[in-house]
Amino acid sequence: MDVPPPAPAIPFPGRVAALVVAYRPDEGLAACLAAAAGVADSVHLFQQERGRDAGDDARVDRAAAAAGATLLADAANIGLAAAQNRLMERALTQGADWLLFLDQDSVPRPGLRDAYAAALAAAPADTGLLAARNLEPNGVGAGGAPDSPWVVSADGRRWTVARRIDGPLLPDLLLAPASGSLVSARAARSCGPLRDDFFIDWVDVEYALRLRRAGFRLVAVRDALVDHRLGAVTHVQAGGRPLAVTHHGARRRWFQARNALWTWRLHGRAVPALTGWTLRILVSTALKIALMERDRLPKLAAFAGGLWQGLARRPQP
Repeated sequence: MDVPPPAPAIPFPGRVAALVVAYRPDEGLAACLAAAAGVADSVHLFQQERGRDAGDDARVDRAAAAAGATLLADAANIGLAAAQNRLMERALTQGADWLLFLDQDSVPRPGLRDAYAAALAAAPADTGLLAARNLEPNGVGAGGAPDSPWVVSADGRRWTVARRIDGPLLPDLLLAPASGSLVSARAARSCGPLRDDFFIDWVDVEYALRLRRAGFRLVAVRDALVDHRLGAVTHVQAGGRPLAVTHHGARRRWFQARNALWTWRLHGRAVPALTGWTLRILVSTALKIALMERDRLPKLAAFAGGLWQGLARRPQP
């Protein structure tokens, strides 16, 4: 019996630009950019602190050249949001239809583009963001550690947590992880740039909420896979489930607390589901620091300082 040939992949509707920000990268940056070049039509790289370390500069130059990436840079660490904004502006100016956001320690799997093409063929027309599943390459289980919880809210008033994606698509996300996310140029132009004043944490959460409020849907894609090395993260068992402990430093804990409250102040009234989710994240983060992390006292002090700033200072609209 003749075996029928495999069905052809669905063509991707438009040009994809991959956006990567490098901050003191290791050799894994080369794998990230090479994989990005395999799934995107163009690759754009931004290097923070150019000129600080000759080894970092050489590493970035080699990786960018091998992947054919466009390189932008700044001598300072201008923050993740500001760097991504520069990349977005460059990619949109050059005619990108979709923006693929990748962390420097993320490696998209070869089938990512096809998975997103199939998802767009089935997703609602108002989809503005497709979210990938971020898996740890050396995590537990086949293909990496379990998915992070997917936060779903169809009406914006109540939220639920989906531990896995049962079908090809999981629509109505309340928020989405940045790495591996694919954002349409139409949505990006409608919602404007990321918030520079957030610097690093909650940048993606705030932007996802802005997309929702502008009428765009956020959809997770089961077969869109990105290997993501999470640095010093460890997994512990809590209530029979793996719990990620990130061991972020005190400065990041400050930004996490302040930006969580700023995000809530910006969007909590329009999206009531955000209130409960933000409270859950703040409480769980404080407990992880207090019970499971090193250098807990300075981290808790920074976290408390961020909470105070988030309450005392109102973010600019």
